[in-house]
Amino acid sequence: MDLGIRGKVAFVSGGSKGIGRQCAEMLGREGCKVVVAARGQEAIDEAVASIKKAGGEAIGISVDLTKEKDVKRALSVVKESFGSPDIVITNVHGPGPGDFFDHDGEDFVDAFRDLTLSVVFLARETLPDMKKKGWGRLVTIGSGAAKEPPSELKHILANTARASVVSLNKSLANEFGQYGITVNTLGTGWIGSERMYKYLEHVAEEKGLSPDGAMDMLKGLIPVGRPGKPEEMASLAVFLCSAQASYITGNLMAVDGGLHRSAW
Repeated sequence: MDLGIRGKVAFVSGGSKGIGRQCAEMLGREGCKVVVAARGQEAIDEAVASIKKAGGEAIGISVDLTKEKDVKRALSVVKESFGSPDIVITNVHGPGPGDFFDHDGEDFVDAFRDLTLSVVFLARETLPDMKKKGWGRLVTIGSGAAKEPPSELKHILANTARASVVSLNKSLANEFGQYGITVNTLGTGWIGSERMYKYLEHVAEEKGLSPDGAMDMLKGLIPVGRPGKPEEMASLAVFLCSAQASYITGNLMAVDGGLHRSAW
């Protein structure tokens, strides 16, 4: 299927590894000019090289998306190289685990800055040009825990901040839909990235399980009986960036193998 985005400029944050890298590579195969944004330069260079090897066009930028000045600097480079982004995928890792009294107020402030303000900063730098063009896509790689925090996982910081991103994106969808701009959030479940496997090691240690025992426990929670693959997550993200997805906006979409029990 031709997604109708050839020649579009796509900014992918967290684009050097895992789900973000899969998004960047898929967008490159669709003919987008891809900006791989992350912190680690080595991984950025590897992702850019992979896109170019497949015949795509890409540049990489090392940027801290939680700092507004850094976001402004990065977007200035993008505009000089490719022009203003038509597509933005926001993908910032959340804070570590913990219960309510494991964290103080500053931890909550930091979580909000990392997960919510990073989206705010990117949106403020890219939505005005999308509005002028009459076309744009903003997709956040979020978490299903924003809707239904699982009791077995102690991630109160991420659960709280990610829920605010869903409301932010819904508000942006309401405000900018009239300009041909769609805004959606993906509710990630257990996706088999490096980060997931590291966290599973933590769960195994905490519960006194072997790595295989922890994986079996995880599989038992998921109706399809396995973790997802990064490319399965990226496939929906990239489709939401397509011309065909122009009537899909303001949604939180679960990609979790049926983990969440609610029907909507």
